[in-house]
Amino acid sequence: MGRSVVLFLAATLALAGCAGSTPDVEADASIESPEATEESVLELEVGTCLNDADTPLRADLTDVPSIPCSEPHDSELYAIVSVEDSTYPGADRLIEQGQAQCQEGFADFVGIDFRSSLLEFHFYYPTPSSWAQDDRTIYCMVFDPGLPVVGTLKDAKR
Repeated sequence: MGRSVVLFLAATLALAGCAGSTPDVEADASIESPEATEESVLELEVGTCLNDADTPLRADLTDVPSIPCSEPHDSELYAIVSVEDSTYPGADRLIEQGQAQCQEGFADFVGIDFRSSLLEFHFYYPTPSSWAQDDRTIYCMVFDPGLPVVGTLKDAKR
Protein backbone atom coordinates (compact mmCIF):
# COMPACT_ATOMS: atom_id res chain seq x y z
CA MET A 1 0.00 0.00 0.00
CA GLY A 2 2.75 2.53 0.89
CA ARG A 3 4.85 4.40 -1.58
CA SER A 4 7.67 2.47 -3.14
CA VAL A 5 11.07 3.94 -3.72
CA VAL A 6 13.96 2.80 -5.80
CA LEU A 7 17.44 2.44 -4.43
CA PHE A 8 20.08 4.00 -6.61
CA LEU A 9 23.69 3.65 -5.67
CA ALA A 10 25.87 6.52 -6.83
CA ALA A 11 29.00 4.49 -6.11
CA THR A 12 29.70 1.01 -4.76
CA LEU A 13 27.22 -1.04 -2.77
CA ALA A 14 29.40 -1.35 0.33
CA LEU A 15 27.93 1.18 2.77
CA ALA A 16 28.32 2.96 6.21
CA GLY A 17 27.32 5.79 8.60
CA CYS A 18 24.86 6.70 11.45
CA ALA A 19 23.96 8.40 14.76
CA GLY A 20 25.99 7.48 17.79
CA SER A 21 29.59 8.08 18.75
CA THR A 22 32.87 7.45 16.95
CA PRO A 23 32.20 7.52 13.20
CA ASP A 24 35.15 5.50 11.96
CA VAL A 25 35.12 2.55 14.32
CA GLU A 26 35.26 -0.61 12.23
CA ALA A 27 32.74 -3.20 13.30
CA ASP A 28 34.00 -6.50 14.69
CA ALA A 29 32.40 -9.31 12.68
CA SER A 30 32.30 -11.49 15.80
CA ILE A 31 29.99 -9.07 17.64
CA GLU A 32 26.36 -10.11 17.47
CA SER A 33 24.09 -7.34 16.27
CA PRO A 34 20.35 -7.08 16.72
CA GLU A 35 18.18 -7.90 13.75
CA ALA A 36 17.30 -4.99 11.52
CA THR A 37 13.64 -4.02 11.61
CA GLU A 38 11.71 -3.13 8.50
CA GLU A 39 10.81 0.57 8.52
CA SER A 40 8.53 2.32 6.06
CA VAL A 41 10.44 4.49 3.63
CA LEU A 42 7.82 7.15 4.40
CA GLU A 43 8.89 7.24 8.05
CA LEU A 44 12.62 7.69 7.52
CA GLU A 45 14.20 10.64 9.31
CA VAL A 46 17.65 12.22 9.07
CA GLY A 47 19.93 10.12 11.28
CA THR A 48 18.17 6.80 10.56
CA CYS A 49 20.69 4.00 10.10
CA LEU A 50 20.15 1.14 7.66
CA ASN A 51 21.60 -2.22 6.76
CA ASP A 52 20.77 -1.95 3.09
CA ALA A 53 23.93 -3.23 1.36
CA ASP A 54 22.06 -6.31 0.13
CA THR A 55 19.17 -4.31 -1.34
CA PRO A 56 19.09 -4.89 -5.11
CA LEU A 57 19.73 -1.92 -7.35
CA ARG A 58 16.60 -0.22 -8.64
CA ALA A 59 14.29 -2.38 -6.51
CA ASP A 60 10.81 -1.05 -5.74
CA LEU A 61 10.78 -0.63 -1.98
CA THR A 62 8.18 0.25 0.61
CA ASP A 63 10.26 -0.80 3.62
CA VAL A 64 13.98 -0.69 4.39
CA PRO A 65 16.02 -2.48 7.10
CA SER A 66 16.72 0.05 9.88
CA ILE A 67 18.99 -0.64 12.84
CA PRO A 68 20.11 1.34 15.90
CA CYS A 69 23.06 3.51 14.93
CA SER A 70 24.99 2.19 17.94
CA GLU A 71 25.17 -1.16 16.09
CA PRO A 72 27.27 -1.93 12.97
CA HIS A 73 25.36 -0.65 9.95
CA ASP A 74 25.76 0.14 6.26
CA SER A 75 24.40 3.66 5.74
CA GLU A 76 22.84 6.70 7.42
CA LEU A 77 20.18 9.06 6.12
CA TYR A 78 21.67 12.55 5.95
CA ALA A 79 19.27 14.58 3.79
CA ILE A 80 15.67 14.49 2.58
CA VAL A 81 15.00 16.31 -0.69
CA SER A 82 11.56 17.25 -2.01
CA VAL A 83 10.93 16.91 -5.74
CA GLU A 84 8.89 19.87 -7.02
CA ASP A 85 7.82 18.56 -10.45
CA SER A 86 4.08 18.28 -11.02
CA THR A 87 4.40 15.29 -13.37
CA TYR A 88 6.78 12.34 -13.10
CA PRO A 89 10.11 13.67 -14.45
CA GLY A 90 11.52 10.23 -15.29
CA ALA A 91 14.27 8.19 -13.67
CA ASP A 92 17.10 9.99 -15.49
CA ARG A 93 15.95 13.39 -14.20
CA LEU A 94 15.43 12.07 -10.66
CA ILE A 95 18.89 10.48 -10.67
CA GLU A 96 20.39 13.74 -11.90
CA GLN A 97 18.52 15.70 -9.21
CA GLY A 98 19.44 13.14 -6.53
CA GLN A 99 23.13 13.29 -7.42
CA ALA A 100 23.17 17.10 -7.38
CA GLN A 101 21.04 17.62 -4.26
CA CYS A 102 22.67 14.84 -2.23
CA GLN A 103 26.13 16.13 -3.12
CA GLU A 104 25.04 19.66 -2.17
CA GLY A 105 23.71 18.56 1.25
CA PHE A 106 26.65 16.28 2.01
CA ALA A 107 28.88 18.92 3.66
CA ASP A 108 26.07 20.09 5.96
CA PHE A 109 25.95 16.62 7.51
CA VAL A 110 29.48 15.21 7.16
CA GLY A 111 31.31 18.50 7.75
CA ILE A 112 33.40 18.60 4.57
CA ASP A 113 32.64 18.86 0.86
CA PHE A 114 31.84 15.59 -0.91
CA ARG A 115 34.76 16.02 -3.33
CA SER A 116 37.19 16.10 -0.36
CA SER A 117 35.58 13.23 1.53
CA LEU A 118 36.54 9.56 1.75
CA LEU A 119 32.84 8.79 2.23
CA GLU A 120 30.29 8.12 -0.53
CA PHE A 121 26.54 8.46 -0.91
CA HIS A 122 23.62 6.72 -2.56
CA PHE A 123 19.95 7.65 -2.61
CA TYR A 124 16.40 6.43 -2.90
CA TYR A 125 14.10 8.20 -5.37
CA PRO A 126 10.44 7.90 -6.50
CA THR A 127 9.41 5.33 -9.08
CA PRO A 128 6.49 5.83 -11.49
CA SER A 129 4.26 3.73 -9.21
CA SER A 130 5.26 5.55 -6.02
CA TRP A 131 4.88 8.91 -7.81
CA ALA A 132 1.28 7.97 -8.55
CA GLN A 133 0.84 7.61 -4.78
CA ASP A 134 2.21 11.15 -4.16
CA ASP A 135 5.83 10.16 -3.46
CA ARG A 136 7.96 13.26 -4.10
CA THR A 137 11.01 12.50 -1.96
CA ILE A 138 14.68 11.67 -2.50
CA TYR A 139 16.50 10.19 0.53
CA CYS A 140 20.30 10.75 0.64
CA MET A 141 22.37 8.08 2.40
CA VAL A 142 26.06 8.41 3.41
CA PHE A 143 28.32 5.36 3.68
CA ASP A 144 31.96 4.37 4.10
CA PRO A 145 32.94 2.17 1.13
CA GLY A 146 33.59 -1.37 2.28
CA LEU A 147 33.26 -0.70 6.01
CA PRO A 148 30.39 -1.08 8.42
CA VAL A 149 30.19 1.83 10.85
CA VAL A 150 29.27 2.04 14.51
CA GLY A 151 28.06 5.52 15.44
CA THR A 152 27.35 8.51 13.27
CA LEU A 153 29.04 10.08 10.29
CA LYS A 154 27.55 13.45 11.26
CA ASP A 155 30.45 15.90 11.45
CA ALA A 156 32.90 13.07 10.64
CA LYS A 157 34.93 15.51 8.50
CA ARG A 158 36.52 12.75 6.48
